[in-house]
Amino acid sequence: MSPPLLRQARLSQSLAATRRAAYRTRYYSISAAHAQLRRDPEPGEDDAPIAGPSSPQQEASAADGVQSKPTLAGKHPSSEFVEPFSRVQTYLASINASGLQPTLEDLERCRPSRRPSPHSPQYVETYNELLNTLSRSFTKEQLRQFLVQSLGTSRHCRTHRKKVEYAESIIEQMWQWPTLKDVEKAKRDRTEVVTKLLPVTASELFLILGRDGSDLLRLSKDYDVHISLRRNPMALRVEGTQGALRDLTEHILTLKQGFVEELYDLPSPVAIPQDMVQRISRLASAYLENVSSAPGKLRIVAKDEQGLSSAKRLASRAIHEIQETAYTPLLTYLPAGAASLATEQLVMFPHKYALYPYLSPRPLPFTMNTSGTFRLRRVGEWLSSNFRDDLRSIGGLAQGNGHVLSAFEEEAKLKTTLLHTMEGVELTDQSRTIIKASMGHILLTRPSGEQRATLVPPLTGEHPFGKIRKWIAQNPVKMTFVSDLPLPLLNTSPAQQSVKHRLIYHALGSGTNGADGESQDIPTSPSLPIRRRKVLSLEATLVEPSTVESRHVARDHTLLPQLDLEDELSFKEEGGTQPLPTYRSRPAEPSVPILDASGVHCWTGVEADLNLMIPDRPMDLQFTVRSSTVLAESRQPAELQQYVVQLRAYLQGTDGMVEAPEHPSPPLLIEYGGERYILHMNSTVRQSVEVVSDAGLPSFRDPDPTTSDVTRALCESTLDLESNQKSMDCEVICEDAASEETWNHFLRDCDRLSTMREPAKKPVATSLLHLDDIQ
Repeated sequence: MSPPLLRQARLSQSLAATRRAAYRTRYYSISAAHAQLRRDPEPGEDDAPIAGPSSPQQEASAADGVQSKPTLAGKHPSSEFVEPFSRVQTYLASINASGLQPTLEDLERCRPSRRPSPHSPQYVETYNELLNTLSRSFTKEQLRQFLVQSLGTSRHCRTHRKKVEYAESIIEQMWQWPTLKDVEKAKRDRTEVVTKLLPVTASELFLILGRDGSDLLRLSKDYDVHISLRRNPMALRVEGTQGALRDLTEHILTLKQGFVEELYDLPSPVAIPQDMVQRISRLASAYLENVSSAPGKLRIVAKDEQGLSSAKRLASRAIHEIQETAYTPLLTYLPAGAASLATEQLVMFPHKYALYPYLSPRPLPFTMNTSGTFRLRRVGEWLSSNFRDDLRSIGGLAQGNGHVLSAFEEEAKLKTTLLHTMEGVELTDQSRTIIKASMGHILLTRPSGEQRATLVPPLTGEHPFGKIRKWIAQNPVKMTFVSDLPLPLLNTSPAQQSVKHRLIYHALGSGTNGADGESQDIPTSPSLPIRRRKVLSLEATLVEPSTVESRHVARDHTLLPQLDLEDELSFKEEGGTQPLPTYRSRPAEPSVPILDASGVHCWTGVEADLNLMIPDRPMDLQFTVRSSTVLAESRQPAELQQYVVQLRAYLQGTDGMVEAPEHPSPPLLIEYGGERYILHMNSTVRQSVEVVSDAGLPSFRDPDPTTSDVTRALCESTLDLESNQKSMDCEVICEDAASEETWNHFLRDCDRLSTMREPAKKPVATSLLHLDDIQ
C-alpha cells in the first residue's frame, strides 16, 4: 500500500476515535441533566434519597426518559452507536443521580450458587471472577456499607481501605470463602515435602515407639510421613508434607504432656539387672531406669497411671524372685550304669551329655534371660536298642536304683533331704505337710549381660557328666526350673475342669519377728543348704466342672465307658475332633455359686523347693515341701477380705442390669502376723485331672477307684494377670511321706510322668502282590 493511502487510513481512524470520545462526553452530561429534571421541584418535600431495592419499572422509565428527550445537538442518542460498557456506565450514573442505594439482596445476586472446592483449580478462577464482579458492580462506599450492615464495626469496615480489600472482605468474611493465601498455603502443605527434627529423651522415645515399634509405625501410617531416629542429639527425623508434620508435632507434644514420672523404692535395696529392666519395660509399657546413686530405686515413666502401677508390681516381683531362685538347691539323678564321677570317657560307661538349645512353645518367665536357654541331655545313641529308659528294667526312683548327687559329688537320699527341710517348723493339729512334684525343665541361661540371642551353648561339645558337673560348679551359671506338661498330655483335651483365681504372697524376710521371721537357710548337709519361705495364699473357685454339655471335654469319663475298643482307638486317631455319639451320662452335680464362702480358701505356711535334674529323661522335677494351715474367714488378712468383696462385686456386676465395676487389683504388699508379704502370683488357673496308665500313656477310661496302678496328675494352665504370660504345670502330690507305700507310689508317679514320650509310630505293613492278584 502507498504512503498516501496509509496516511489517509490513519487520519480516518483518528477522526472516528475523536468523534466517539466527544459523543461519550456529551451523553454523560445529557444524562445528568435529565436526572435533575426528573426530581420533584416542590420545595416543601424532603429531597433526601430513599434507600431501597431498585425497581425494574423505575429503571425502564428512567431509560425511556433519557431516550425520549432530544440532545443538545438536536440528535437522538440511538442514532449513534452505543457500546455495552457505555450503557452500563450510563445505567450506574442514572441510579447514582436518582439517589437509590443497592441493598444486600442486590449483593446476594452476585454470589455464585455453588462454591468450588478450595482444593480444585476452579476455586481461584471463580474467586477472581467474583472479585471483579463486585468491584465493577458497586462503588467503594457501597461495598463498605455492605460490610457495616453485616459485620458491624470491625477492622474490615475501616474507611482508609482500598475497594478491592472491601470486596475481598465480603467474599471471605460475609460469605466465608477461604482466602487465596490460605488456599495457597494448604496447597504447599499438601505438596511440599520438608524434613523436621523432633527432640526426644530416652524415656519419651521408648513410650512413643510402643511395643516393638508398633505405635511409631501407626503414627507413620496415620500421618503419611517417614520417621527415622537420629542418635546425637537424640531426635526423631520426620520427612513429609508441611501439614502432616504440623499435625504430627502437635500430637507428639500432646503425648509428652500426658506422660507420668515417679521415683519408686523397691522392697529390697538391690538394683535390677539391665536385661530384666528391658523385659519389665516391655511388659508394663513403661520406661524403667535404675538410679545409679541409690541402689534399689527406680525411675519410672509411663503413659498413664495404670502403666506406672504395673511397672511397680512387676519390678517388685522380679527383684524378689531373683533372690529366691538363687538359693534353690540342685540335685541330679543318674540311672544305674552311668558314670557319675568320671570326668573322662570310660569304656564301661559310654554315656555322654551335652547342652542342647531349648525353644519353648510359650513365653518363658520374664525373670529369665531369654537370649539363650539350654537343657542338659544325654547324647542320643540312635543305634542302641535300649536308648529309651525302661522303668521295668532299670527301676528308677521308685526302686531306689541309680544315683542322686549333689553339686559337690555327694550322694544324697531324696526322701531324707526333703523331710529335713521342715525340721524346726512348729506344727499344730491343723497343720498339713505335703510333698509336691512338678514336671518341667531345668534350664541353663547365659549371663544376664548378653543381649544377643544365640543357639551356641556356653559349653560346647559332648562330655561325661562328671566334667559337665565340674564346669557348672566352677562357672557362675544360673539354673532355672520352668514347669511344663509332658508331651503326650499336650494333645489331650482336659477333663474334670475347674477354674480358680489364685493369689500367692511370699514373705519379704524383714518382719518384726527378727531372725525367727526371716527366711532361713536349712543346712540339710554341709553342701546343700535349702531356703525356706513363708507363704500366704488365697484361692477362689470361679467355675465348677461341667458335664457332657461342654464340647471341649473330649475325654469325659462319663462317656467313654460305653465305647468299645475299636471306637476308642478310632477316636484317638482322629485327635478327638469328631463329635462323639450320644451316650448315657451321670447327672450333673450342682455348681457352687460365684465366690461363695465355701469356694474361697485361704491358707498360710512354710515351703521349700528342691530341683532334681534328670538329663536321661525328657522331663526334670521340682519338689516342693509345704506345711500349711487353713485360715478361717475371720483370721484372714483384712486386705484379702476386702479384695474378695470387690472381686465378688465385679463378677456379679456383669449381668447387664447395672454398670459393671472395674476389675479390682490385689494389694502388692500386705501385713500379716508381723510379716510383710509381697505379691508373688496373681493368676487365673484352669485345673484338670489327667489319668496316665501304667504304660505311660494317657488313659481314656475312668479307672476303678480302688486300682492303684494308674497315675492321677493335676494339670494346670495358668495365666499370669500381671505379666499376661501363660504357663503349664503338671504335678502329683504325696499326702503322707511318712508312709512307705504312699512314698513309693509317689515316686512311681514321678517316674511315669517324667519318662512319658510320644508312642513310636509303627511302619505301615505292605503286602506283596502276586501276579495272579494283579491280573
